[in-house]
Amino acid sequence: MQLYLFLIIGALLVVKPTINALFLSTAGADSLSIAFILTAIIAVIISFSYHKLLERFNLRYIIRSTLWFFSASFFVIGLLVMFEVSNLFLAYAFYLFVGIYALLVTSQFWVLANVIFNIREAKRLFGFIGAGGIAGGIAGGYITSILVPFTGNAALIIIASLMIACCPYIYQKIKSHSYKGKMKLEFKKRETVSKEPSIQLIFNSRHLSHLAGVIGIGVLVAKLVDYEFSYLASQQIEDPMELASFFGFWFSTFNIVSLILQLLITKRLLENFNIETNLFFLPAAVIACALLLFVMPELWIVILLKGFDGSLKQSLHKSALELLAIPIPSDIKNKTKTFIDVVVDSIATGLAGLVIIFVVKGLHLSNYIITASIIVLSIIWIYLIFKVKDSYLSIFKQSIVKREKLRKEKNNVGTLISNMKIIFETGGTEDILVMLNKLQEISHTSLKEPVLQLLNHKNKKVVTAVINNLDYVIHEPVAQVQDFIYTDDSELINAAMNYLLSHEHIAYQFYENYLDDEDDRIATAALLALAAISQENPLLAEKYNLKLRIELFSSDIGDNNMQISELARLIETLGYASTTNYYSIIDNYLGHNNKALKIAAIKATGHTKDVYFLNTLLYALMDDDLRKSIESSIYKMGNKSLKVISQIYTKKKTENDLRKKLLYVLYHIRTKKSHRLLIQLAHHSDISVKKTSFELLFKSRKNGKKSILKKKELIKLIDKESAKYKELVRIYWSLKISQRSDKRTNGVISLVEKNIIEQLVLKVDQCISDQLEIIFNLLSQRYNPEDVYVAYKGMTSKETVSRLHSMEYLNGILSRDLKNMLFPLFELESHTLSSETFEFQERIKLYDRSKMLEKLLLIQEQKVHSISIKFLHLQGEHLINGILSQLPTPQALEIKKTLLSLENSQSKIA
Repeated sequence: MQLYLFLIIGALLVVKPTINALFLSTAGADSLSIAFILTAIIAVIISFSYHKLLERFNLRYIIRSTLWFFSASFFVIGLLVMFEVSNLFLAYAFYLFVGIYALLVTSQFWVLANVIFNIREAKRLFGFIGAGGIAGGIAGGYITSILVPFTGNAALIIIASLMIACCPYIYQKIKSHSYKGKMKLEFKKRETVSKEPSIQLIFNSRHLSHLAGVIGIGVLVAKLVDYEFSYLASQQIEDPMELASFFGFWFSTFNIVSLILQLLITKRLLENFNIETNLFFLPAAVIACALLLFVMPELWIVILLKGFDGSLKQSLHKSALELLAIPIPSDIKNKTKTFIDVVVDSIATGLAGLVIIFVVKGLHLSNYIITASIIVLSIIWIYLIFKVKDSYLSIFKQSIVKREKLRKEKNNVGTLISNMKIIFETGGTEDILVMLNKLQEISHTSLKEPVLQLLNHKNKKVVTAVINNLDYVIHEPVAQVQDFIYTDDSELINAAMNYLLSHEHIAYQFYENYLDDEDDRIATAALLALAAISQENPLLAEKYNLKLRIELFSSDIGDNNMQISELARLIETLGYASTTNYYSIIDNYLGHNNKALKIAAIKATGHTKDVYFLNTLLYALMDDDLRKSIESSIYKMGNKSLKVISQIYTKKKTENDLRKKLLYVLYHIRTKKSHRLLIQLAHHSDISVKKTSFELLFKSRKNGKKSILKKKELIKLIDKESAKYKELVRIYWSLKISQRSDKRTNGVISLVEKNIIEQLVLKVDQCISDQLEIIFNLLSQRYNPEDVYVAYKGMTSKETVSRLHSMEYLNGILSRDLKNMLFPLFELESHTLSSETFEFQERIKLYDRSKMLEKLLLIQEQKVHSISIKFLHLQGEHLINGILSQLPTPQALEIKKTLLSLENSQSKIA
């Protein structure tokens, strides 16, 4: 690939100065603007024909045919020049032909490079391959400069023809190296070409449109710079031979600078800086030189301006531009890239010609207007660079989403409302209940009639849900709700009573009647509703003498004739009494066998907002039937509950399942203190529990909450978790090699030990996955959670392309300090390294058995720890003592107790 590029660029730099000199001596510098416009017209015509060929013929065939065509054509041009067959028409024809060659053949080369290399390979190799092109430019320029006095222009053009003739053979060699085995199908897939018109594809893609803009403005600026360079040079050097030598010398010098940049700087800049930064250097340098040219309009400044354009454009800027095309789907890229390179380049060239003709010559303005145009266009160029960076990252994101089939939620409210109406009218009970729960988010008045119709639904659960959500679609009170006070459904009575009380001009008229109703179901429901709303409206409690009513009703608790639903409402009401007098009753029912009464007592504890009941509630979290009610009650206690939660969480005997539930409680309290405690407790947790903690913080960010972690604190945390990740990967591969060597020794170790190693490999691998998830969840505290989630799914994908796209996507969004910290870790991802080729050995330092056992025992994960102790137990006494001596004393003592217990168990079995 490097030799291929060397030859096509070398041939260009042999031909270009020669043809330029012939053109300027025949047509004059003033004709450059016309040549620019003609180049644009011819290029557009050729491009449309070329894209028709792409739809009919294979890409490989077209590339070879193009090379043979230009080789033969330059040979003919060389003969014409040799026999001095020259006129104004041929001068233009030769100039245009060189321009088309420069655009088409180099574009084809980079299309081929995009087919062969993926994004990671491209970042590593494009700088190296590009150096071949720059070296070709140097060689071609100096060949022209040195040989033109001895051989003349014609012989040089024929030499260029022979250089191009070598390329089809090199292309065949590239093909035979790249298209092998399993990759052959992949390469054929990458060579496919879309049938849609190029213009349509470009307009339909934000990224392609921005890319075309960056290339177009860049070419426009380059042509204006080229005009100033050629114009001033031709003004001071009149002899064609001397002018050709001058161009040859400077083109080659620019290429030497470009080669130095490419070999020493480009690769580092591409790896360490974002793509927009690498693209920014060229327009920034052009603006600086153009501003200097206003002060000192000298030839050496124009040479400097052209030098920046010629050197940076062919090195750093070119490599960065080619990277922008990598994530575009192959069929679209193969169709549009040459179109952008040829047509957009040519149109920009034509626009440069029009600027020169109409602005400079037509209006008889000085060359200062060209300099000003360069500055203005360069500012637009920089703006487009930042726009293309966003669309570039978006392409990677879309690729990961598509490949990993991630569901991207779209809040199409109109469609949802239509679906809700249909379900409310014809749907089943479960579907209707789901949609009613969505009314809070939608809250649209067009749903008023369908929802009101549901008040007549035969299912009482539906009617209860309708009443609970009525206020989201209709703000005026609905009188029909009063009818449901006299039903035999306890939940429905509660819902109706709460609704009536919340609309006081309906409720006040009849409310006292409800409180004094002979039916205890209605009276207790009214009392509970009154107690609940009195929390926010104490005057209401005084008006209806709430305390006295609660006292009177509480005396009935324990009455065997009272129904369970009535008793449950009374117990829940006691929580609103604002007195500790009823705590013993609530406490008593917290241990009751009846689930309904127990739940009522739990709700009562929440109404008290007193941590008196907290210990009982926290330990009852393990009962899934009670969990929601318990969590709801604890949330009402707020920050007062944090101390007790922390104490229970940090107890050694607390199980991991309970710890996870405690973390959920902290998350739902939703205060800064509770979320801060969530992070603090994670440090004292097993990896699987810690993962839950940071999953909840990710969820908080996804719901629009700000991160509570400061930047320095976050980076410190990520650094700490990254170190643990690296340690786990080392342990994993040490185990894998231990497992591999054990299989080879065939019987040296016991079957029990082999099984233990297999279990450890699986458990440690799970720890690695959990640790990676922790790192990404931490990243979501600083970056867009959706972006981080997409990158995580790409990184953990089984598809190589998704992982590569994820790396590049992260390269675009992460700060430099985090990239330096995390990228070496991402490359250690256990599923991406091959154990068969021992690829991991290049990146990971393995532990010996003793050190591996020591590190296994230090892993903070209960399941790994218990299996590791069994593994340790199978070792010799000397090795066990040596390992235990390296561990912290408390941990060593605990392990000794466990080992002794294992010994005793085995003795009993024996």
